[in-house]
Amino acid sequence: MRSVELRDAVEDFGHLVAHVEQNGERVLLTQDGQPHSVLLPAAELAELGHWAQRFLGAPIPLPDAARERPPGPVRHGPYVRYVHADGERMTFTRGRAVVAELRPAGWLSWLEQQATFGRQEYMDPEQAAAFAEFLARQPPVGEQ
Repeated sequence: MRSVELRDAVEDFGHLVAHVEQNGERVLLTQDGQPHSVLLPAAELAELGHWAQRFLGAPIPLPDAARERPPGPVRHGPYVRYVHADGERMTFTRGRAVVAELRPAGWLSWLEQQATFGRQEYMDPEQAAAFAEFLARQPPVGEQ
């Protein structure tokens, strides 16, 4: 994963979004050497959200809205940046396609953990049927 100091990226996210889009690789944004946020492919975030919701069984909690309303869309080369109401999350588009997402590092770490739990609990229908059949063949507890 590539790492960039946040103050160096704020002026122009375009080159970082292009890196994410072309390589599918995350970019870690740091502030004073500490993880601050992560720029990742939108499809990867969607997949994490899918698996995390399987585990949670409810919508993923989002940060509260910021007191000040974020400014409107800003162009960064061929990309357009949309800042969400909380002022921390950002979405980058090219044309009409969502290309990359910026999320706080701590929140993304939590989401990855929830997605891991969701994947571990999931059985596809064939696997679930085979497991049910296996359990049905087992003798009752205490009978051997």
